[in-house]
Amino acid sequence: MTNAINADVFATMQTLEDSISALRGDAKLSQEEANGKKILAYSELIAGISGIKLVKGNLPRAIGNQVREGLLAAGIKEALVKRYMENSVGALRVLDIPTQATADLVAEILATENISSENQLTKRVNGEAEKDKVASLAEALVGKFTTRKDDQGNRVKGVFKPSDLEQADWDRFEDLVRELKAARVAAADAGAIAAAEQAALNAAANEVFSAL
Repeated sequence: MTNAINADVFATMQTLEDSISALRGDAKLSQEEANGKKILAYSELIAGISGIKLVKGNLPRAIGNQVREGLLAAGIKEALVKRYMENSVGALRVLDIPTQATADLVAEILATENISSENQLTKRVNGEAEKDKVASLAEALVGKFTTRKDDQGNRVKGVFKPSDLEQADWDRFEDLVRELKAARVAAADAGAIAAAEQAALNAAANEVFSAL
């Protein structure tokens, strides 16, 4: 069977992976550069499979095997191969990737979608939108819905999974919230009084200077 994807894609991805490994460290700049190279690697693979028609949300089995074997042969570790394939196929499902897209175009699309790391791409293809602090807190306290894949491979809402908090925890939480809200109101009032007093002092000082 003729290879459905150019072998140069796999070689380029491995080169990028080698660069990422060399950047591992605590420096923020290194992490940002590593994320950028990871996105470039994903762009290569997504572009490489962009012209392949998905079957029930996945690559046809034979082509999927080709891609997997090509990545492994290039030296990419199996755990990485799994993530690359799942996220790249997911990108074809959920993002508007045209057929025969170039890697540069895919990178532009990812940037437009505010996807600048593998973690962000994973969340996007799994239907896990970035949650704000309030949503995250609500889920931690109450519980959250699981997700599952439908027949097309898309992530959809599953069953509700409650948190492990019990009634005694809720009672304590409500007491703490009341206490903290009262403290916050008091702090705001104190701040307003202090600001008013400072404004009055400033006005008095201005009058004195004006009279000189």
